[in-house]
Amino acid sequence: MPPVLLIVLYLIVLCSASVAWQFRRAPRRQPVPRPWATLVAVVVVAVPSLVQLSVAPGLLAAWERDPGATAQGQAWRLVTALLVQDGGWTGTVFNLAILLWIGVMAESTWGSRRWVVIGLCSGIGAQWWGWLVQPVGAGNSVVVFGLAASLLVLGVAGPARVPRVAGAVGLLAVVVLLVGGDLHGGAAALGALVAIALLVRAGNRARLTPRGGSDPDRPPGP
Repeated sequence: MPPVLLIVLYLIVLCSASVAWQFRRAPRRQPVPRPWATLVAVVVVAVPSLVQLSVAPGLLAAWERDPGATAQGQAWRLVTALLVQDGGWTGTVFNLAILLWIGVMAESTWGSRRWVVIGLCSGIGAQWWGWLVQPVGAGNSVVVFGLAASLLVLGVAGPARVPRVAGAVGLLAVVVLLVGGDLHGGAAALGALVAIALLVRAGNRARLTPRGGSDPDRPPGP
């Protein structure tokens, strides 16, 4: 897929997620909790990434996605590939910026626990998809695209017109990326599937919750 088209599709996914979130969220009467999961993730990714780029360039080869090394017992690469960057300084700054941007929106919507579930399922699952489409590589952008796709799903599931349109446009871009064999398309598809599973689970819980009761594990309604 041409690089220019990839960039356009990436921007569509990320910006559509932002639009879906902005127009979907309801006014809050209470202060929004600090996005601890996002802030911790930024620090956890930033430290080894900056070490790799400054004083330990060999860290990339030791931690990046590599199916051959993983098959020889280095299973930790499924996780550590998320903590180093293969895009140099420019890619690192971009990846950390979008992690903060999309991460804060996703955490304010899903909460910290579901944020972690969506992020890890997308990030680690994308490593397996990467073995097929991009065997060697690293970066936290797959986590971001999984979180973005979860916001797109919420937009489509809601009643408001703007989030539904934005969600549909973003998910269409995800499909194009997935069919085109892009790593981020696989990550976004996983994030969307986890989001759907969480919504179904929340709906089942709602049916079992007595009228007038509350379910602390239920994500905000569409």
